[in-house]
Amino acid sequence: MPICAQCAREFTRLSRGRAPRYCSRACQARAYRARKAGPPKAEPANAPPAAAPPRTGRPPAGPGRSSGTLSVLAIVRAAVRIADSEGLDALSMRRVADSLGAGAMALYHYVTGKDELIELMVGQVYADSGAAAPPGPGGWRAALEHVARAEWALYTAHPWTLRVLATVRPPLAPSVLAGAERAMAALDGTGVDSLTVHRLTQSVLGQVQGLGLLRVSEIEAARRAGPSLAHWRTVTAPAVLMPDRDTPYPRLASTARDAEAAADLDALFEFGLARILDGVALFLDGLPDRTEHTEHTDQASDTAHGGAARPAAQDPRAGGDGPAVHRNVADPTARGR
Repeated sequence: MPICAQCAREFTRLSRGRAPRYCSRACQARAYRARKAGPPKAEPANAPPAAAPPRTGRPPAGPGRSSGTLSVLAIVRAAVRIADSEGLDALSMRRVADSLGAGAMALYHYVTGKDELIELMVGQVYADSGAAAPPGPGGWRAALEHVARAEWALYTAHPWTLRVLATVRPPLAPSVLAGAERAMAALDGTGVDSLTVHRLTQSVLGQVQGLGLLRVSEIEAARRAGPSLAHWRTVTAPAVLMPDRDTPYPRLASTARDAEAAADLDALFEFGLARILDGVALFLDGLPDRTEHTEHTDQASDTAHGGAARPAAQDPRAGGDGPAVHRNVADPTARGR
């Protein structure tokens, strides 16, 4: 196994190409700077020891880099601006460095590469989106609406995030994990098991991501040269659908007569979100419960705390706040009881 010429660590080499001397680009950059600086100057025998540099909490400055302007946050925000305006394909370490007036290799003191940078970018914009913030009152429905709308706004403001998040291996950034936890916490108190909660929340967020594809396509179409999206909607599509004549597509043609409303993605999002949450409510209503056990548990809890027993437990399945109603979701035969 080869040994890095800079840090003396063993590393795995690729099966093709010439043998590398360094284990990473960071070590290669450090070796380059050392060669450029030349051999260290000899100090006089009676010279006092050099004072240790002050600890600043970041790597020391190097050639082609201003330590006063570079930081992880500055790099991340510069990368977000590039991805927002030009898309993720336009993002590169060199492009980010140029926007900050630094050398490309200087960025590797702060991030290991483009993959880590993208994960930091997603974590930052997700934290800014408010998806992980606590929702207001209103029960599970209001909480899921809050998470879904925050994610929809995220895809509108930062279209590139959909490509990063809509995957089976999304970034495990703390803010992304907090958002997923917040979505699942919306169904606390319904008594549904964790696997079913996961499936319900992923169904809701999957609806957001599905419509997010249309929103991202709309934004990218506006960036491209050529006929505008408005021209396609008002001229190209009606010419094919022929809404004012006999047409083999009468149902599609009827939407072309009100093309602006049919193309309103925000209205489509709100309509779809309401319908899928209606479905969640029906699902919860269809689950068996053990009301007598719940009422007994609640009354015993009230008595233990010195309060009056409540006449009945409020059912949180309608989206309101209330005590847990126990359900056996795992038993497929329970639905028919």
